[in-house]
Formats: sequence, C-alpha cells, structure tokens
Amino acid sequence: MKTIYFEKDIPRILITKFAAKCCKPLLFTGLNAVKYNENIPDPPLPAPNWVRVKNICAGVCCTDLSFFKATTSTDSALEPIPTSKRTYLGHETVGVVVEVGPEVRKFKVGDRVTLREYMSSCGNKDIKEPCRFCREGNYCLCENYGEPSPLDLPDVGAGFGDSFIAPEQQLTKIFDELTDDQAVMIEPSAVSIHAVLMSPPKKGDKVMVLGCGTIGLGVVQALKIVQPECEVWVMERIKPKQEFALKLGADHVLAGEPYEAVSKATGGSRVYTGMNNNKMFFGGFDMVFDCVGGAWSNTNCLRFLRARGTFVKVGHHMNSVRFDETPIWWQELKIIGIDAHGMEEWEGRRLYTFDLAQEWIRDGIYKTEGFITHRFPLERYKDAFRLMLQNPPELIKIVLDCN
Repeated sequence: MKTIYFEKDIPRILITKFAAKCCKPLLFTGLNAVKYNENIPDPPLPAPNWVRVKNICAGVCCTDLSFFKATTSTDSALEPIPTSKRTYLGHETVGVVVEVGPEVRKFKVGDRVTLREYMSSCGNKDIKEPCRFCREGNYCLCENYGEPSPLDLPDVGAGFGDSFIAPEQQLTKIFDELTDDQAVMIEPSAVSIHAVLMSPPKKGDKVMVLGCGTIGLGVVQALKIVQPECEVWVMERIKPKQEFALKLGADHVLAGEPYEAVSKATGGSRVYTGMNNNKMFFGGFDMVFDCVGGAWSNTNCLRFLRARGTFVKVGHHMNSVRFDETPIWWQELKIIGIDAHGMEEWEGRRLYTFDLAQEWIRDGIYKTEGFITHRFPLERYKDAFRLMLQNPPELIKIVLDCN
C-alpha cells in the first residue's frame, strides 16, 4: 500500500515547525513529519463490516497543509487529546470498493465511494456503544474522540494513497450521475453547505464572506441557494477569485480600505480611528462568514458586524490566536463554529450533508466547474504543497491522482 501520513515523532514535528517559520526548503526534505511510504503491506480487513477502497483521486485541503507545516500549537485544545502514531492524510476522496467484509450491507465491489467520517469517532473505531452525537449522525462532535479503538487497527490509510480500508459507516456512495471531478468536490462542498445551514440568512440580510477559496466560494453558492433574497458581499484581494465569486452568485465585492468599505456597504456610521490605526464603527453586516481564520480575521470580522449580528467561524487554524474580544460582549454578537458537516434539516427532510451536496451538484444548482485548477500525481504531493504555499492568483483546488 502506498500512503502519505503525519508521523507523531516529536523531533520531526519540531523540525517541521521550525522549517515552516524559518527555513521553508527544509519542509521538502526527508525531515518533514509528513511521510510518503510506498512499501506498507496491504492490511487485512480487521472486522467483518470493513471495506477496502482503491483510490482514484483526492483533493488537497488546507488542513492537509497544516499537517505538512505541523501548525498545531502546544496551547491548542487539540494538543492534549491522544491520537494514533500516524494520521493519514487525504479526506476529499473518490475511490472504488474492491473488497467487502462478510457483514457489509451498504456496498458491493465496484461501487464508487467517498470518505465521510474521516475524523476520530465511535464509528471508525468500532465502539459498540456510540456517544449521543454519533447516534444522531453528527460524528464530527464525537465524545469518544480521544478514546482508543477496541480493535487492534493496522495501517488503514486514507485518500492520499493508492488504497485504504474503513468500516462501511465511514463511507458514502457517490451518485452515478456525478463525474469523478464533481465527486472529489463533495466533501468541501458539504463544509460550505453545513456552514450556511447552521445559521441560514433571512430575506434581506446583508452577508459578508471573507475569503474566496474553495470553501468561501462554496459558501457564496449555498447562501444564494438557501436564501436567494439575501445580499452577499465578498472580501477577497485576488481579482480572479472576486470574478469567480460574482459568477457564482455574489452580489458585490468590497473594495478599498476595509472599514470604510464595510461601513459604506451597510449604511454604517463614520469610521472612528484611535491609536495605532485602531478602527471601529457602528452598523455593519447582519452576518459574516469567515472562511480564512487567524488573528486578523477574528479581530476585524467581529467589528464588521452590526449589534447582535452573527459571526460564522468556518476557516480556522490548528493553533491558538490572539484577538480583540470586546465586540462580542459590547455588541452582543452571536458566534457559531463550524467543524465539518453533519445531519441537516432541509425542505422537511433530515439528511447528511454529503447527500444534500450530491443532490445539489447533480441537479446543477451547486456548481463545481472551475474549482479544480491544478493536478499532480500522488508521488508529487510535495509539489502540490509547494504550490499551496506559493498561492498563485489562479489557484483554487489541487487534486492528486492516486492510480
């Protein structure tokens, strides 16, 4: 089995962190905590409800890049949670079932599937008494995240590899009508859709989307699908991405000095400037979807909201950041965090985000054409990460071809 994984090796992690901050060429050497191994024996299926999948392709996500740079900080809430020695990369997957265990009921050999439950959960650990969130289908909120599996699990692999194994509940069947390039967009599309359905806009709301990468562009589309009569503004510095956002349904692009632009767009007060160019105004957007993350976006997006507005935190980093919390209490803001996806309520139905995303893509109301801008074979994964670090204007989504 070929696979790419993050090795929980403290010296390598420290070297990777140093390289990311001070000496980026070191990231592309054998010292990185992310490794490519072509010689792992194909693991047996560890339980009768497991499946073997041959990968076709996998999208590269900023979370994968975070592992490549080892960005999790020692004061992050993630740090104390025990994890396995290896974290297998690649969760935006398209593959074909090549082997099924005797108790598998949902899939047969030849089915195209994508990896749905890729984070630690009761299901992918085969915990027989699942927690309340896994029982309701919201595995991303699993309360047994840090608990060990009762199974003696082998090297299971994931999307960045030629194959992987998983319990059947981790997988979702891909609709026959979807091409592989549409299917590889299911997971990131589900993140965008989930973010909007967690806090749907109302008719007439003015909504800002910060950042027009894969997720931000998806949020633009989902906002207009869920509430066509909301007004969507994007804040994005790269012109081709501004133009793509407008093509996908955004109404306006914010231009110029951010505070002046937001105040003008929303009919806010004049902008007040204090020491060290510290700025604030009154008024602002009804909702802000932050699809970037970090200290700048946290501090400023909170100030771009009207009183009692809603801040939806979609983009994030796996470390702690410092920001001004004053607007949260002063303006009585609502903050909603977004992990990945879950069970949704839509038009009187309750279904998982992956299924809703597939429906919208199949029916042509959620567009994926134009998102994939670059491709690399699996063994050139370092070139993919190098391109992400360079972040050229045309870059949106990179896909690794696995076989």
